Amino acid sequence: MDDRETGDPRALFAAALTRLRRRVPDVSDETLARRAGAVVLPSGRRVAINARRLGEWVNGQSVPRKFEAVMVLIQAVEWTAGGASAEQPTVAHWQQLWRAARDYRSSPDRSSPAPGQPPQPRSRIVIGRPPSDAAALRRRDGLADSIDAAMRDASVRQILLTGAGGVGKSQLATAAFHRAMQRAEILLWVPAGDRLSVLGSYARAWRALTGVRVTGGEEEAALPGIDRGGDDETQADLFLNWLRSTATPWLVVLDDIDDPGELGGLWPAGDAGRTVLVTRRRDATLLRPGVRMIPVGVFTADEAIAYLADRLLLDLGPAAGQHGSPAHRREDLAALSAMLDHFPLALSQAAAFLIDTGMDLPAYLSLLADRRESVAGLLPPSSPADEHGGTVTGTLQLALGRAELLAPPGSVRAMLELISMLAPEGIPDAVLLGTAARDWLGAGPVPERAALLALRALHRLSLVTHHGPAGPAVVDVHSLVQRAIRDDVPPERRERLATAAADALEEVWSAPDCEPETETVLYRSAEVLLARADGHLWRAGGLHPLLRRFGRHLTAVGRPAAARDMAQRLADQARGRLGDGHRDVLTLRAQAAQAEGDLGGTAAALRSLGRIRREAEDSLGRTDPDTLFIRLQEARFRMESGLIDAALADFVALAAEARGTLAAGDPLVTDADDHVALCRGLSGDARGARDGYAAIALALERELGPRHPRTLTVLTNLSRWIGETGDVRLAVTTHQQAVDGLASALGRLHPETLIARHNLAYWHGIAGEPGAAAEQLVTAADDAELALGAEHPTTLTCQVNLAYWRGVAADTAAALRSLEELRPTLERVLGADHPRTLRARQQQAELLYRRGDHTTAAERLTTLLTDMVRIQGANHPRTREAERLLARWSREQVAAVSRQELNVTEKASAAPDAES
Repeated sequence: MDDRETGDPRALFAAALTRLRRRVPDVSDETLARRAGAVVLPSGRRVAINARRLGEWVNGQSVPRKFEAVMVLIQAVEWTAGGASAEQPTVAHWQQLWRAARDYRSSPDRSSPAPGQPPQPRSRIVIGRPPSDAAALRRRDGLADSIDAAMRDASVRQILLTGAGGVGKSQLATAAFHRAMQRAEILLWVPAGDRLSVLGSYARAWRALTGVRVTGGEEEAALPGIDRGGDDETQADLFLNWLRSTATPWLVVLDDIDDPGELGGLWPAGDAGRTVLVTRRRDATLLRPGVRMIPVGVFTADEAIAYLADRLLLDLGPAAGQHGSPAHRREDLAALSAMLDHFPLALSQAAAFLIDTGMDLPAYLSLLADRRESVAGLLPPSSPADEHGGTVTGTLQLALGRAELLAPPGSVRAMLELISMLAPEGIPDAVLLGTAARDWLGAGPVPERAALLALRALHRLSLVTHHGPAGPAVVDVHSLVQRAIRDDVPPERRERLATAAADALEEVWSAPDCEPETETVLYRSAEVLLARADGHLWRAGGLHPLLRRFGRHLTAVGRPAAARDMAQRLADQARGRLGDGHRDVLTLRAQAAQAEGDLGGTAAALRSLGRIRREAEDSLGRTDPDTLFIRLQEARFRMESGLIDAALADFVALAAEARGTLAAGDPLVTDADDHVALCRGLSGDARGARDGYAAIALALERELGPRHPRTLTVLTNLSRWIGETGDVRLAVTTHQQAVDGLASALGRLHPETLIARHNLAYWHGIAGEPGAAAEQLVTAADDAELALGAEHPTTLTCQVNLAYWRGVAADTAAALRSLEELRPTLERVLGADHPRTLRARQQQAELLYRRGDHTTAAERLTTLLTDMVRIQGANHPRTREAERLLARWSREQVAAVSRQELNVTEKASAAPDAES
């Protein structure tokens, strides 16, 4: 029977202290002792409290010599917990419990084990010293709950807290250690940096276990009949064997495991207890049945801001009852948190630096933003983190040194240098394992296996996270790790490093089978690389090929404004470095003009591309691949301006010349053929367009396969002309096939898929199903807003056509209101002269006509037609369509007037003669 149930005064006092202690389970003994020592008694005195003694009092191993120690402890708990408990004993009762426990002497034989048997502790034993609580400690509820759930799970024997150095693993383990005091009777905290440290801690635990006090005095006495062992190895073995056999609840924390291989044979095991493993390592040695891995990452944004707010508020403790400096602005705290990417160790060092130097936060933010400043200088050893033995850079170098032992010499650091130039998340591992990357890792391309070993070594030490094989094979890394590594790259290696990173991205991006999702993540890394390369991607012969992909990619994903800005910025830089006539300058200028045209500036784009094309023909030649690209864009905007016949002639000539110059299957040849077919259709030859697109689709299906995105995109174009030739139901069926394929290949939120979904809905409307069209456009508009934003052109197009088809289906008045509400947004985002804005005005006029307001509809369409002629030209297909529509309305009005006049005449003829 437990002494706490027998009326033993010492046990009763310890039980009361335990209940008091449980009110603040997340506060360590060190912190609670420090707070108790700061309490000022009515006499004006303070009482020093020792954390080890506090643990002995709660465990019933000893009793305070003076009652004042009990009083300050009670006040410290009440201050920490926010007030006294309703069940709290009175002061008189506390004094009675304390006096009875102090005067009590136990019988020596009450707790003695049977000779030769392992000792059974009569009260909790705590061995080892966990780290003290960090200032402004965050509980991190999600992680704490995961740890507690693992503690309760009978199938879990070990809990593995793994993550980069400095993310707060030990603080989480410390809090769990204190919470476990409510359940476990044996608690051991082990510094596990090396084997000797672990052996020494186990031996100390065995000595403590076999030396439990039996006299109640200050001295320990060994229990008779127990093998205390000789050296640390023997005592450690005895302790581990006891853990396996005991029914006493226990907890062992192995903190900061450096090399799991060193701890062979020293892993605690036993049904009565749990082990918490704290390490940056993720080796196979640690991942086995019965282990629950809990990855520990950085703070959330809210946790980071709250930490900084509390840490920078100079709390002087409960005795002082006052605060120092005023709170900082939340937006500054958020900015600091974001710039340090919520990394706990960095936040702690930054806070210490601000406190130590007295620097204001805005000035420090300016330093952080300056890429010339090093991480070591911004987070110096002179301002160490609270309750952490290292700095950000020191912790990183320690882990990197250990990782370098796990792969061929030099490869690990070189791999991390390469990673440091790219985006911090979502780097495809194909970029890091390709030929270009492997060439950077050694004097020549190292074997792929060696590159993989280097990458996995970084993963094993939590310097990066290499995802897979269950999901996408990508690599994530903390941005502060990247910055610290870049700081250490010697100046003479930086140009080669930037080039190697660009080569690695270009190698993957240029592959024929590069998927659109991969292109998106490659663009993110390329954009980061451009900012970090310090001009090293510009060479005397021209810019790196990777930079040409920026504008093309942004255009392809439906971001013409971003494409224009990026292409223009690169063109301005290239002009200063390479001169006006260089092919790279001409190509970038053409990309900028193309994007301007996509935003509605058709006439301006056509003029710019004409000038650029003439310059390219003079300096590069008419059939140079870059000149062919420029000619393609010029012909496209000639088509957009309504000069269909001239554009058709341009495209036919371009397609023929491209076939003679470029390799078979080059995308530019396909684009030229695509536009030849489109121009045939726009010029009135719908059957020719249909046949042209059918031939392109068949060729792409043979070359790339029926499910390739390029094949499916051409299939959507074919669907349109199937409908234009009169086979509306087949057009709907073919559009559905293209939408299903694009959704499978690219995802339902990809810009190409969203456009195809919009077109499918449109043809449902043309097929006489306006309700189905509106229903599909509701989902498409919502998805476009989710994927692209509320004011993206594709989103606005879906919303405009949703309103139109709702009006055709039923509620014309509501549809007209929606179109009127959308018009200011269209004019602001796209411009008043953009084709989409003009189309919305036409649809509004059509709905007015359907409602019966023929005069207003005709007036608005007449005004619109004048604008269309001015903007697009008289021959533009949309201009001619509006002209035909207005003419039809005029004929209908003439016919209606004629019918009215006929009806009047017929009524007059049928009326009785007034004379009769």
